[in-house]
Amino acid sequence: MSPINFQFAIAIILFAAGQAHADDNAGVSGEKDFNMYCAECHAEDGKGEGPKAFGLSVKPPDLTQLTARYGEFPAEKLARMIDGREPAPGHEEREMPLWGKWFKLEAAEELGGAEGDEASVQRRVRNVIEHIESLQQQ
Repeated sequence: MSPINFQFAIAIILFAAGQAHADDNAGVSGEKDFNMYCAECHAEDGKGEGPKAFGLSVKPPDLTQLTARYGEFPAEKLARMIDGREPAPGHEEREMPLWGKWFKLEAAEELGGAEGDEASVQRRVRNVIEHIESLQQQ
């Protein structure tokens, strides 16, 4: 294979892989984002015993008990905590990453910046919240 054909083949493979990743990200499920970003601390079952939980100064909460704890599912509180760009009173210092900022950077990088808008960030946060709501136990 000539160097030009080889470079062309590599370019096609990289484009296809990037396109698949961009398409995948466009419809990222809340469960997928949760497992990718949250499960390290909260565990895939949401009970707060993920592999990195032991190293934190505050144990991650059991996300399966939020409705029981608050009397109703606290979607708005979760949105602020997950996004993290506007700190909740009393939560200025936190070990949990600012996922809103991370999602914004990811979207801008993967989509060339033009579509890394706030709506995509909010959609991903909302999808994670819907997944957490699906984990609720009575």
